[in-house]
Amino acid sequence: MYAEVMITLNALINYCLLSFTNKMGTFQQTKVRLWISAFVGGFLIVLFGGSLLSIIGTFICMILMAFGFNPSNWLLAASNCIIAALFAGGLLTVIQPWLKLVNSYIVFAILIVALLGSLSGVYKNWFRINLKGVKELYRSKVKLMIFGHEIVLESYTDTGNQCMETLSGKPVHFVSSKKLASVIPPKLWAFLNDFDGSNPSQISEVPKEFQQDVRLIRLATVQSENTWAVGIKMDNIRMIHETECALPPCYLVLTKNSHHFPRQTEAILHASTLFVQQSRGVMLCS
Repeated sequence: MYAEVMITLNALINYCLLSFTNKMGTFQQTKVRLWISAFVGGFLIVLFGGSLLSIIGTFICMILMAFGFNPSNWLLAASNCIIAALFAGGLLTVIQPWLKLVNSYIVFAILIVALLGSLSGVYKNWFRINLKGVKELYRSKVKLMIFGHEIVLESYTDTGNQCMETLSGKPVHFVSSKKLASVIPPKLWAFLNDFDGSNPSQISEVPKEFQQDVRLIRLATVQSENTWAVGIKMDNIRMIHETECALPPCYLVLTKNSHHFPRQTEAILHASTLFVQQSRGVMLCS
């Protein structure tokens, strides 16, 4: 029983570190792959002990399983993971003495929450700082594969668009509704047209066959008021600018007033796409 607990604990910590690394490097690896790598790492460290050689071997195995054998990918992933481990290890060392008299299960929960919260804070701060180093406006084309149709749109990436889907943390892009009107199934199109942003409970009325394809998206207006929109899940989206690069899975929000989009574009991309194209484009481009 002790071994199973140690494997689980190590796997959870490993997953936190790998998830942080995945976001920092925009690797776009799936959660399943990260979980498998995390559990293998947890199993190996318990099996072979905590010697220096064992730690190094486990770390290399875990990174290769999660991010592949590409040398550039591996080096970037390893450096990001080491930074996360050093930061998280220092934090856990600081708070652990305060928890000596607390139940072990509560300690476990507190440590995981502290780990997730701290790494999430580091990532968000990194995102804000690096936005200052990229262009304020970036124009390109995007290719969507949606409901069996391939659509190419003129788009721009705006650093002001930092909207995320709350539960998954996936970026939200805004697309002209008239450009997708011909490819959206009629039942879903009717629901989207009737949806009232001030009444989020309407999401329960979405046709059953599309319930897995949509998610409520919370939006903040210029007046700092909250409204709601329906986001369409998008797993296959690519940016075309000199080369063609895959973008992370996201949500699309259809916008009726697209005539306000600048430069006659048809989509407003999330700010994070700047990093995918500029800092990771060489590795993601086909």
